[in-house]
Amino acid sequence: MYFKDIDDLDIEILRLLQSNARLSYRSIASRLNVSPATILVRLRKLKKKGIIKGFTIEIDPYKLGFQSLAFILVKADPRKIKQVIARLIREPAIVEVYEVTGEYHVIVKAWAHDPSDLASVIDRIRLIDGVIDTNTIYVLRIAKESRNPL
Repeated sequence: MYFKDIDDLDIEILRLLQSNARLSYRSIASRLNVSPATILVRLRKLKKKGIIKGFTIEIDPYKLGFQSLAFILVKADPRKIKQVIARLIREPAIVEVYEVTGEYHVIVKAWAHDPSDLASVIDRIRLIDGVIDTNTIYVLRIAKESRNPL
């Protein structure tokens, strides 16, 4: 498999850290049969290149009471797409915003506590100046969810 600017060792380091970002350099080195110093150098390189953007935690929205997940397709006035996106980004329930091609201009991923809360999110989106139409896709269950293509 081809990846730009990284080799197989870098990929294995990234895969290990994706599964557990708290692994120590020594633990990673032991699993990959290299020295901890090699891991340190590789991680610095991956950070410097911007491949590793940061180390974070993964939160389970369901455990926090968010029971409704939806993807909302947004059709906008082409002259106001940037303003619509800027407003969508500020909506707390929206966790991802993508500008796309096709009939709709933007797709957002939104979490809500329940269907009524989700309806309120959709209502707020529809009130944004420049929004022409929306189409909501309610998620019944998550079959696979991953942040990265490795």
